[in-house]
Amino acid sequence: MAEALVGGVLSAFLKVAFDRLASREVLDFLKGRKPIDGLVQKLKIELISADAVLLDAEEKQITNPAVEEWLDELKDAVYVADDLLDEIAYEALRCNLEAESQNNISKVWNSFSVSIISFNKRIQSELEKILESLKNIIAKQNELGLKKVVGGVTLRSPRLTTSCPEKCGVFGRDIDKEAIFKYWQLDDSSSDGICVVPIVGMGGIGKTTLAQFVFNDSRVNESFDLKAWVCVSENFDSFKILKTILEEVTFSPCNIQSLNFLQTTIREALMEKKFFLVLDDVWNENYNDWDELLKVFKCGAKEIKIIVTTRSEKVASKIRTIPIHHCLKELSNDECWVLFAQHAFANRKPCEFPHLEATGKKIVEKCRGLPLVAKTIGGSLRLNQNPTHWNKILKSHIWDLPDAKNNILPALRLSYHYLPSHLKRCFAYCSIFPMDYEFDKDELILLWMAEGLLQQPKEDRNMEFEEIGEEYFNDLVSMSFFQRSSKSHFLMHDLINDLARSISGKFCFRFDNVESNEITRKTRHFSYYEVGFDTSKKFEIPYEAKGLRTFFGEDWISFKCDEYNNIGKMIGDFLQAFKSLRVLSLSSCTNILELPISVGNLKHLRYLNIQDTKIKHLPDSFCSLYNLQTLILSSYIIELPGNMSKLINMRHLDNSDTEMKEMPPQMGKMKNLRRLPIFVVSKQGGSYIRELGELRHLSGKLSVLNLENVHSIEDDPKAILEDKQDLSKLELEWKLDHETKDSVNERNVLEQLCPHTNLISLTIKNYEGTRFPNWVGDCSFSNMVSLKLYNCKFCFSLPPLGQLPALKKLKIKHFDGVFGVGGEFYGNGFSTIKPFRSLEYLSFEYMPEWQEWVIYEGEIFSCLQELCIYSCPKLSGGLPNHLPSLTKLEIRDCEKLVFSLPRAPALHELNCHGKIQLPSGHYYALLETMKICGGCDSLWSFSLDLFPKLKSIEMYDCENLESLSASEGSYLDITSLSLGIMECPNFVSFPRLTEIIIFNCKILKSLPEGMRMLLPSLVALQLYGCPELESFPQGGLPSNLVTLCIFMCDKLISHRMEWGLQGLHSLKVFKVESKCEEVESFPEEALLPPTLTTFSISSFPNLKSLNVKGFHHLNSLKSLKLWHCNKLQCLPEEGLPTSLFELQISSCPLLEEGCEKEKGKDWLKIAHIPYICIDKKIIR
Repeated sequence: MAEALVGGVLSAFLKVAFDRLASREVLDFLKGRKPIDGLVQKLKIELISADAVLLDAEEKQITNPAVEEWLDELKDAVYVADDLLDEIAYEALRCNLEAESQNNISKVWNSFSVSIISFNKRIQSELEKILESLKNIIAKQNELGLKKVVGGVTLRSPRLTTSCPEKCGVFGRDIDKEAIFKYWQLDDSSSDGICVVPIVGMGGIGKTTLAQFVFNDSRVNESFDLKAWVCVSENFDSFKILKTILEEVTFSPCNIQSLNFLQTTIREALMEKKFFLVLDDVWNENYNDWDELLKVFKCGAKEIKIIVTTRSEKVASKIRTIPIHHCLKELSNDECWVLFAQHAFANRKPCEFPHLEATGKKIVEKCRGLPLVAKTIGGSLRLNQNPTHWNKILKSHIWDLPDAKNNILPALRLSYHYLPSHLKRCFAYCSIFPMDYEFDKDELILLWMAEGLLQQPKEDRNMEFEEIGEEYFNDLVSMSFFQRSSKSHFLMHDLINDLARSISGKFCFRFDNVESNEITRKTRHFSYYEVGFDTSKKFEIPYEAKGLRTFFGEDWISFKCDEYNNIGKMIGDFLQAFKSLRVLSLSSCTNILELPISVGNLKHLRYLNIQDTKIKHLPDSFCSLYNLQTLILSSYIIELPGNMSKLINMRHLDNSDTEMKEMPPQMGKMKNLRRLPIFVVSKQGGSYIRELGELRHLSGKLSVLNLENVHSIEDDPKAILEDKQDLSKLELEWKLDHETKDSVNERNVLEQLCPHTNLISLTIKNYEGTRFPNWVGDCSFSNMVSLKLYNCKFCFSLPPLGQLPALKKLKIKHFDGVFGVGGEFYGNGFSTIKPFRSLEYLSFEYMPEWQEWVIYEGEIFSCLQELCIYSCPKLSGGLPNHLPSLTKLEIRDCEKLVFSLPRAPALHELNCHGKIQLPSGHYYALLETMKICGGCDSLWSFSLDLFPKLKSIEMYDCENLESLSASEGSYLDITSLSLGIMECPNFVSFPRLTEIIIFNCKILKSLPEGMRMLLPSLVALQLYGCPELESFPQGGLPSNLVTLCIFMCDKLISHRMEWGLQGLHSLKVFKVESKCEEVESFPEEALLPPTLTTFSISSFPNLKSLNVKGFHHLNSLKSLKLWHCNKLQCLPEEGLPTSLFELQISSCPLLEEGCEKEKGKDWLKIAHIPYICIDKKIIR
């Protein structure tokens, strides 16, 4: 653990300062400047003197406020010194770049220009000031009793744990306990007869409690002959561990001093025995130490199971024998409440304390699922049941609670203590994030890089900063400081966030709802996030913090725009005040229209985010930001300043949201670029394609646009893309319909843009060559997973894409010249590679001339899960007949395609707009959704027996279809089936269902007899445009019907008194629309059941009144809608039901007049209704 015990935040910061002192730029600048050089050397001596006592100081600050204040003063002074050294490095870089731009490589700083002399004087003066300040600070170290510490600081006595169970019981961990037992039963759980299951989680989450829970389970006592518990803690002493094990299994003290004799004795004790061991609180990441310990247990024992608890995923990954470790999650609020109540109410029921229960549950929410916190706070409240005191605890910060300082804080600080110093500083920086903020890993790494927190290891000075940052980030995830919230985002537990904030102290200010430190001259990092913020708090720009390094202001401008008539002036004043900024994020400040010229004075700036602003251009002075590493652009920017190539330290230029016209000239000079999502090839004046070749370190995604401007590539073509091995996604795009005059040249250009074979995803758009170069589809692209070919309208054949061994997703769209897809698509006939062996998604879209798909003879598409063919009007023939993995098949707008449904046992979803044939004997056991439009021409009866899992079926425009059927012995669960029959004029019969939709079935005369008994689960019946339907079946409709809609079924309306709806006690929604001219009053008495909550009447041409007798019993009615009843004059004299909540009237002119607010004759009848909408206008 020596490397881990190297100090804290400040010691890591000093290392950055030392590295800057040794940088080439600073050393070159100091040559010939003896006064400044002498001061810099003295500065280095003072910093080394301070570094000697830092370990002692950083430990003592926890309990000694004077030491904490001393450290803050020292840290503030080091920040100032670092700014000076960074300014020297900037000046050296500026001189170099200006010399090169003037074709004068001589050292410009040796000239006696006025600006250089002035700079030297100022730097010398400021160095003298900071030296004096440092001397005064360091002189106080003896007064504070600070001493030099060799080999790291030792923590106070570690927490000792035992196997004794929790006296109040364990809550919320039954599932976790059972998971441990299941791990033991896995076939691959053991290695050499030893099964190791790690339990991983943050401090205080209950790892030890879970291990005790398992240790004391009756199944363990019954299954194992011997068991032992060892609290390992930070000191992984193999001899001590083995000695404790022997004492546990023999129940006697061990005085053995020889390691060999000790190992032999343990081996003998475990021979032919079943042994269970818990190693609690393991920190050691050294695999060799673990391997040595395990040798003892390879002793002929019958069975050995080991549980290891640890905070580190790294530890878990090195010691586990199961595929994954057990990651312990937070308790739910309900589980936390039970634990809290056990301790707070002294084992009495919470309901006995009604005056405390509500407050207690709110306190539990603050625990955020940590058992240690719930137990600690609950215990502290055990002896004080005063509601005022409980409310005080609720409003208090957890860190401020007395018991928290003795229990919670040490538990979390322990994890922080064992972080290496470089990780401590990275973690502390995360205090800028508010509670529950989800941050992006890549973004945070860029922020760390901008702040100089990423240190290149001595053994690998060529390691990329992004790689270092990834390693740091993963280490913090491993130690549970960060938790994954989604695929690419992470967050910190509230208490971990609090820990970061307490460590940062005065140097970080977060403007949020949590009580914050004051802004002082020491404040270096400032953040304001709008999420969850109380807008009543007044936002103030922190002008006191002159040395500010980080400013995160999400939409902060809106808080100040009332005070400034000129937002541009406000931004100018802001930039003038904070010249030490390393990180500036103006993201989402939509009021900002431009950056002032003064932005060029931010010499230290490394990170600038203007995303989601309205900034349209950058000033020329922007090109003086020589230290800038990351620039995230606004979507309004279409071009960049002409001298952008001077920004040679730029690594990430994010123009992914822009629609840039061209790149600035000489982009090739920005050789450190790692990320450039879009490169627009210039026609003249900007960067040509050869400039792209100079950017050899590009990674991630790259889109090369306007390739029609490339007429030839004169340089080595391999230098353009083929050497960019870190590119994962590539998009090559010509302008749509650019109408090339030379298709051969177009092909040559694409030939010369061959990427590296590491590529994962490729998209080619608007290519107007007649065929593709050989590299497209070449099997050497063994990592390619996704390929999209769009708008290649002059290509007459597809490339041999079947030879790409890892290809999973293929989309082909707008190939106007392709008439057939055959052998060339699958690849070389002599190849041993099975075509499309990994393909999971395949789509063909908008191929107007495609006529034939020649099916490969042999195994093909064995992994294909989704096949989509859209708008291929001339395609005929069939599809592959066996697709074993297919789950979704979608065919649309392929008028000539007549195909037999493939053998696809995994098929879940079928959507076919065309002529489909159902092969006899094929069984689709997993099909759940089926939509068929215009197909089944030869079918008059459609059997559902082939689809036992079918949940939804929709049939459109199937002219000959008369019935759907299912045999009595069918496995189809017809009671859960939803059915839609639309534009099927001959349809007359269907099976039992839960939902029936019948649409425009012109000759349907009746619904099934015995419907009430046959369809007991039917809950919705919708009838649209069935003019011949006269009545419901004898016995009535199913009793569980909830929704009934009758639209344009006039004969059925004429027989409404025969409906028998009074017996439908579940009916809640009734909608009716009809052109039936005989109806003048509606509804008749007793027509509708009293359970109705929603009632809609529409389009009755002669309806004049609503029948009061039909409404008086509708005591549950909530919503009434009256539409398109031109002759409807008035509402019932007795008014509408008092239960009514909503009334909508539309296109009923006479009634609308009578219901006019405060004036109409019917207004008093409806004035009690809370929501009234008349003619699409909300009245109340």
